Amino acid sequence: MDERDACALVAIAAKDGRPTREILAETVRGLECLAHRSGSIDGEGDGSGVLTDIPRELWADALGASGIDPGLALDRRSAVAHLFVPRCDDEAVEAEVRRILARHRIRILLERHGTTRSAALGPRARAGEPRFWQLALQVLGPARRAGRRLYRVGVEIERSTPATIVSLSRSTVVYKLRGHPQQLGAYFTDLADPRFRTSMAFGHNRYATNTTTSFERVQPFAAFAHNGEINTISRLRDEATSLGLSLSRDGSDSQDVDATLRGLVLGRGLDPIEALELLFPPIVNEVRRMDPQAQDAFARARAAFGPFAQGPAAFLARLGDLCLVGVDAMGLRPLWHVETDETHVFASERGFIPRAAGATSTRARSARVSSPCARSAAAHRRTTAVGSRPVVRWWLPRPRRSHGPAGRSSASCRMRSRISPSAASSSSPPSATSPRT
Repeated sequence: MDERDACALVAIAAKDGRPTREILAETVRGLECLAHRSGSIDGEGDGSGVLTDIPRELWADALGASGIDPGLALDRRSAVAHLFVPRCDDEAVEAEVRRILARHRIRILLERHGTTRSAALGPRARAGEPRFWQLALQVLGPARRAGRRLYRVGVEIERSTPATIVSLSRSTVVYKLRGHPQQLGAYFTDLADPRFRTSMAFGHNRYATNTTTSFERVQPFAAFAHNGEINTISRLRDEATSLGLSLSRDGSDSQDVDATLRGLVLGRGLDPIEALELLFPPIVNEVRRMDPQAQDAFARARAAFGPFAQGPAAFLARLGDLCLVGVDAMGLRPLWHVETDETHVFASERGFIPRAAGATSTRARSARVSSPCARSAAAHRRTTAVGSRPVVRWWLPRPRRSHGPAGRSSASCRMRSRISPSAASSSSPPSATSPRT
């Protein structure tokens, strides 16, 4: 497999969880360095985007400027929605979205329009440019149910209106466009604002293969981004439909993986590691090397669901404070892990990270990255290729919260009691360990 095949992925996270301007700048720079992984027609890219923390300072100032308590930007029940709205009949669509939010007892604190610059786009992108609509929200009622209620309202909005949910979360926002990464800061005024800070960022350059390019199909999606293809997409759609999960509206294979992941976690109560182990299961020979409990868990999962979303693909996912990174069972799409003293970096190629003098770089295609939060004692920088089948997970540090990664066997054992068809179809709420989303 050519190292330059497929889309570009970049993920950077600060080890201390402190939001900075540099995380976003370095992620966009990484996408610019990997611009050769983006498709282009007459100088216009297939798409580029970033997933970040909600920029709390920016929203606090916006709320305060409108006479609203800026402290609401930090409230556990507060969320931010980004939507693409068709420019034809946009006022009617937005009015219907407001009615849906009101029915679900979700209060609109502030609406923002005019935070994009159409002049930064190429002619094809301008012709299909949607209206970018931002909402600061407050979920009325218990905070522990807020994530699930936001998921349900997002499903209803996309089912009942032509609006597209770009992101709808208490933790994250997504900015994406049809074009090149160099246009992100020029198009979205938020990304050029010095108050924009984040503790992590996912970046993606799109290389469209089997679908046409549009704003809506650019990655990252609300929780997921990948490079490669989903060769079992028909099976995934059949299984997701049988579980009652809502898929995207005339979307790509990537959009339906994102919809299935969020449906399993927010709709069915699985934790994110369980959901990804179902979506990207290991090959049979790897399962045979596991302990008996893990073997039993994956045998039951395979019998119940089959291969949901096998690749070839490398992927990034974030739900709440939990980030997950991995590759498909065969490891056919490259994904490199670079660790510095301050950050973890994952990327389709390692070339955009400057090497410090005396640093070491090793390529170990079969290496399992099992402790992403541990600092390498051997070198200032460590580079590892994520080989066949590791799922790397790390928690963004928060006060009074451990961010040590759970072992794979423990995740598999938790999954065992929750993957039968009857359990999968239950409507029980997410467990107490479900992330803030």
